[in-house]
Amino acid sequence: MDTKTILKEHQKLNTLPFYIEKFCPDEPIRLHYHDCVELIFCTGGSGLTQFENSCLKLKKGDLFVIGGKATHTMSDLKDFAAYRILFDFSMLDALDDEIKNTVGFTSMFLLNDSGDMTYAYKCCICMNGAYFDRLSSLMNELFNEYESDTTVNEYYIRTLFLSICILIIKCFESRPHKDAKLLFDKSIAALTKSIDENKSMEEIAASLGICERYFRKFFTERAGVSPAQFVTDMRLRRAKSMLACSDKSITDIAFACGFYDSSHLTRVFKKQEGITPKDYRKRTRQ
Repeated sequence: MDTKTILKEHQKLNTLPFYIEKFCPDEPIRLHYHDCVELIFCTGGSGLTQFENSCLKLKKGDLFVIGGKATHTMSDLKDFAAYRILFDFSMLDALDDEIKNTVGFTSMFLLNDSGDMTYAYKCCICMNGAYFDRLSSLMNELFNEYESDTTVNEYYIRTLFLSICILIIKCFESRPHKDAKLLFDKSIAALTKSIDENKSMEEIAASLGICERYFRKFFTERAGVSPAQFVTDMRLRRAKSMLACSDKSITDIAFACGFYDSSHLTRVFKKQEGITPKDYRKRTRQ
């Protein structure tokens, strides 16, 4: 695995932690990571990029952000063309706090509540229609300005870059309502599946292509309960069914339903139902 310091190698000014290029790889890119944040906007062709626990099929219009030190690779490249930007997270400091508090900023540029962008990738969105045209135009202008033989206009480059980020956030927040329904349906499926796999909320959110904070907020608003409570309710529902319809021990039922042990099941069960699993079994069988 290569340790890339590509941003430091290519940036034109030490005061501008930023680099942009037209990215058209002909061969697969092996597993690597960077010392910075990476943004890729696909303008043509297709490809496959894989992160630690996720895999994305890319096509024209797709855009994603990778946090520093997140290992990733690219393969199955077919006429793949993109703009690729490498930047330090400090480039976003100039954004207004109101913008930083939006769901779009949180989902596209933040990893967690502390704002750490290391060891992860962010969600992928598709810049369709007018958004694709506007972003392509801004990217081209930014690229030309950066590559210009004249003196680099640092302030103008920063302004163009922030305009691109704001446009991405705006596109994220203007997604159709049907996308929200699809995301909710996928959330239900992922949480239900996690009962057997014991995945963390962070891993579930990553599999959906969104950050954990947005996932918790999004799901709670639509389901009326937090994702963690939803999983607990599902586990208890399964435990109640097994208590009523099987002769398995409390310990076996606890493990089968994703609890650590029988004590854990009993504690959660009594808090939720007001009685112990053993008493529940007696009551249902009477």
